[in-house]
Amino acid sequence: MPSAAHRGPLPAFARTIVVGAGLAGLELVDELARQGGDDILLIEAGGADDLRHVNVAHDARTALRLWLDSRTDPAFTRPWTSLTPPHYGGSSGMRRRLGGRGLYWYGVTLPIEPWALAEPWWPRAVVRDLTESWRGGPSLYERVGERLHTWTHRHAPGSAPAPRPPETHVGALHLRPTPMARRLASDGGWYAYSALDDWRDPLTGTWRAAPRGVRLLTATEATHVLVRDGRACGVSVERRDGAPQEIAAEQVVLCAGTLQSSGLALQALHDAGADGPVELHGLADHIVQGVFLRLADEQAQRLNQVLPTGSYYAPCAPGARSNLFVDVHGEEPDGSVVVEIRAMGEQLDQDSSRVSCTPGERRPWPLAVRSRPSDADRVLLRSQREAITECYRQLCGAVGLKERALDFSDYEDPGRGNDFALPENLATARPGEPVTWCNQLGTEDHEGGTLPLGGVLDDRHEFRAVPGLYAAGPATFPRLGAANPTLTTLALAHRLAALLAERTGSTTRQNRSR
Repeated sequence: MPSAAHRGPLPAFARTIVVGAGLAGLELVDELARQGGDDILLIEAGGADDLRHVNVAHDARTALRLWLDSRTDPAFTRPWTSLTPPHYGGSSGMRRRLGGRGLYWYGVTLPIEPWALAEPWWPRAVVRDLTESWRGGPSLYERVGERLHTWTHRHAPGSAPAPRPPETHVGALHLRPTPMARRLASDGGWYAYSALDDWRDPLTGTWRAAPRGVRLLTATEATHVLVRDGRACGVSVERRDGAPQEIAAEQVVLCAGTLQSSGLALQALHDAGADGPVELHGLADHIVQGVFLRLADEQAQRLNQVLPTGSYYAPCAPGARSNLFVDVHGEEPDGSVVVEIRAMGEQLDQDSSRVSCTPGERRPWPLAVRSRPSDADRVLLRSQREAITECYRQLCGAVGLKERALDFSDYEDPGRGNDFALPENLATARPGEPVTWCNQLGTEDHEGGTLPLGGVLDDRHEFRAVPGLYAAGPATFPRLGAANPTLTTLALAHRLAALLAERTGSTTRQNRSR
């Protein structure tokens, strides 16, 4: 266990404070320390009782339940009110623990598509750094991709790289193996990449050490950013058993997840004198729907010849703003095989989706979320259903199964969510009978867009209205695209780490010259 996270007085100062120890916060701190940053304080509201990925710490069924049935996860919390249920209700929430959602992540590493990662939405400098060249060398996507490849294939006792299925066709549909940063444990579990692997043993959770120059506080909530003379100068924190305390800093970075970071940002913008309502627009999540299909006997055997066990993907037609995924799960005890076809797409026309705060004496201020599918999103839903139906049709033809009509429910009031994948629900699916499902907004846990680069933030990740305050994670994406956000989150964390290291070094040199 990281003893520094639990004992001793709180520090009075840190050069850099990073709020939130999920994928973005950990990667940022790890890379900033690697680039020579020092006196970094990482603050996490959750605990550090178990530092393993859920699919290492638990059997497959328990891990799946912790993810899909959030009520069973002690780390789950929802620190906001949904004004538009069922969206951002149900299983939508945070995982307050050191490692955050990264300890539930499935490891998918797709880049944002060129139709979304482009001007005028994204700043040209950011697009260039991600896709073309970073500081005269390979692009950030290339650099981080190589880092993840090295991590996946490194020699590590007790685990091995997860095998990739072959590229294949199902009828006219071209399917590629889904790129993943994932390793298999020798006991049958698996885990996805996290910067925590440099800090602890991923199989046992045994703590090693934080990087040099990094201090860690867990079970400590940052209630608000300190703003003086219009500039961020630290944070106010509360431990579960203590009074509020201020910690000064030269720079503060918000990495607490899109909604939590948005709440902290709204308070800071208000304290800095920003005019207008206490709200942020642009909130978006991925829109996801799909179908489960159980195959048995001859159809299951044919499926194994066409699509071996594994995860596959294919981009949908450009106008659909979606990717299609086909996951073939391992053989069930009765010999049947479950196939999942799903489409993941970009929520768009986001002006009606927003995060707001109600000012009051106690911090943090109450947080509320408003989000519904737009007219453009309803067009996307129809396009996704066409893509899913066509994939299902091709699959039926490949395995010799009689095709049935797919009955998609109302996205605003669905009969089934992706929790249908829980064993007791999936067991009710009869061989050959397709079962459709869809997620509501906020339940895919890919929300972003409230603190966009080139908008609320400049292209150096700093708040235009609050100097000294920065943000990382999907909240900074001007558009989500259809891809899982993690590869871009990691790449932008590396970009911000370099910028902060430069700024810190410059400040240090200035101070020494006085």
